[in-house]
Amino acid sequence: MDSSRQRQQTAEIIHTRCLEMLGDLMVISVLNWPLPPPAIVDSELPLIEPESTAQIIEQVEGLFKVDRAKFNSLLEECRESMIPHRLSLTSDPDKEGEKWLLRRLVEVARRILFGVCEGWLAMALDRDAPDVTRWYTGIALANGLFSQGDGLAENRGYHILESIAMTHPPGRWPTRPLSGSHQLDWNQQDPGELNIDENSGGIDAAHWLLDALDQGSDERKVLLVKWMRLMLERPILVEKMALPNRFEQMVRSQPELVAAELVSCVPRLLEVNPESGLLVLTALQTRLESHVSFALADILPSLLRTSLEVGLASLDQLANSEDPGARSAGTAALKELATIDSEAFLSRIKKSATDEDPGIRRLFIQTCLRDYLELDRIDSLDILVPLWLEDDEVAGVRMRELLLRMQDVDTDSFAIISKMIHTKSADSLDKFWSVLEVRSHERAVAWKAHIIDQGPIPEPLT
Repeated sequence: MDSSRQRQQTAEIIHTRCLEMLGDLMVISVLNWPLPPPAIVDSELPLIEPESTAQIIEQVEGLFKVDRAKFNSLLEECRESMIPHRLSLTSDPDKEGEKWLLRRLVEVARRILFGVCEGWLAMALDRDAPDVTRWYTGIALANGLFSQGDGLAENRGYHILESIAMTHPPGRWPTRPLSGSHQLDWNQQDPGELNIDENSGGIDAAHWLLDALDQGSDERKVLLVKWMRLMLERPILVEKMALPNRFEQMVRSQPELVAAELVSCVPRLLEVNPESGLLVLTALQTRLESHVSFALADILPSLLRTSLEVGLASLDQLANSEDPGARSAGTAALKELATIDSEAFLSRIKKSATDEDPGIRRLFIQTCLRDYLELDRIDSLDILVPLWLEDDEVAGVRMRELLLRMQDVDTDSFAIISKMIHTKSADSLDKFWSVLEVRSHERAVAWKAHIIDQGPIPEPLT
């Protein structure tokens, strides 16, 4: 079979699958009826709205069928972007490439339908000649495509949402995150502000889409939260879309997975709107589900950087939790606190260092002990010595490495700590001496003599 015939057969199969998917998506989409009015209307032409859901479904299917050239163009883009280069090295690259596409039929169909949707909305948002029919078909198809929260919906879907809100044809990003002083394109004189046409209906249409997702399944709600997290990086959209208010409304009575996804938005929301961020965080902290607790633990380092007071309150809550997983997360976040507020770090490490769970004590040794010894070189809080005396082989490896380094560069501190350990249990240093003797027999002998007050402190190694 020649390659052109193979490609034609593949195109027919994919086209049929697109039509089937289109029908399924439109059944879901028209549940949110009526559709929002066009963002841009030609004042010289009458506005003709669809009379029923059946009419809009018929228009969507008809426009898709009639524009076969657009379908072929989008299919060719899928071939170029999805078929890996290694298939071109096979004996029959065309055949293998078509088989590759057919094995990913659903993904190919969704990519094509996203391209069709963007094309329709681009025509609808053309300020010179806005197409009202394409507006209704485009936004209806978009709502259907957003019923599945995959990567396409998260990225291209957000692009569609932002284009609608900004009344800007899809194809290039109408906004971008603000540049910082650490970036090459930063310009202190350029505020980078964008304006939204107050007379257009883009913001209202974007609200309609967000409301449709909020009223849908858990998967659609999770997708909504991901979009809102992206939108937090666009100050103009945060204001125009009243995003803090939507966060406050969404945090109430959400399913576990949606609430866990909301947690990831809190650090940035605290920067954008501290009052709303604190309200959302407080509501989420009352949730007892495991996914929410783990999500709160994951954002703790970001919270400490964003708002130290709020972060410390969250850290204390995790440290006092009965869940070992939550306490482990709090212990891991202590390392971040050491670089932000050393006093707060020192005042909170005792609880983790003496936790009843050996796994948490090991985690503390791995993540926080080095920072602690840099701040308190003589172990005045009595944290290192009790941990050493536990003789935990897993944690002991880490502590031996720290003490080996200390006896090289900070001999005075090591002399104090080693004497404290020797006083309580001389045998507990046997493994340390065996390792040090391998590295430097003379230095091991010198340190043993000093500990029993029969020699001076060895000189630091340069």
